[in-house]
Amino acid sequence: MLATYACFSQMTTTSSGKKSTLRSEFVNRAGKKSTLDGVYTTGKLNTLPPCTNLIVNHLTSRGVAPVAKTVTYNLAYSTITGSNKCWLLQNLGSTNPPTSATDNTEAAAGWYWQFASKVGYRYTTTRTPSTTYPNRTLLNVDWSPSEDPCTIELGSGWRLPTYAEWQSVQIAATNLNALYNSELHMHAAGFLTTGGTITERGTTVHYWSSDSYSTSHARAYVIPTLNGTSTTSTNDKDAGFSVRCIRD
Repeated sequence: MLATYACFSQMTTTSSGKKSTLRSEFVNRAGKKSTLDGVYTTGKLNTLPPCTNLIVNHLTSRGVAPVAKTVTYNLAYSTITGSNKCWLLQNLGSTNPPTSATDNTEAAAGWYWQFASKVGYRYTTTRTPSTTYPNRTLLNVDWSPSEDPCTIELGSGWRLPTYAEWQSVQIAATNLNALYNSELHMHAAGFLTTGGTITERGTTVHYWSSDSYSTSHARAYVIPTLNGTSTTSTNDKDAGFSVRCIRD
């Protein structure tokens, strides 16, 4: 891929009052300013793309995607957490956004994750990867940025929502219909049990936050029944929940 540069000229004023150009400066796609003399260590630009859509080539080689596929994710800004942030409008790993609050298709559900693990699971009529579902040694630590599937798959700046951010969503979207009709357009994708089988797809909502609660449990945004009230609850870390990514 060819590099793209923006060119700027630095001006100076001589003792006679005339302006002259000292040198040209360039900004490359990584946001680094440089001149013919080399690269400056300051002046990095904000290079985040617009919050409209994002084309992602999911590869199994990164250890996150259970299958390889290319997805065009819909994005939108929302102030639902109290400050303006860019959100995916569909679950990580989904082929398309949900068509209803109770959409029970695998294409809309996307993939599922155990807490603090980067490994995503796809569930059609069977689970992929189909290896033995991990029985892990767990610690009371938050989800590490180095294992965050949002960061790994979508790029720098993307992450899992925090517990506090989901608490704000809970206040704004108190039930499934309100959640689906909100700016975030979330739906009931169900979850994987601690044994690794799909349950309640099209009925309940389970989204991980990045916050641990104890050795065995972590915080999540949950609507536990079809007609239930949303809550931010503590849940078994070995269960497989959906992921919805956010960017500051």
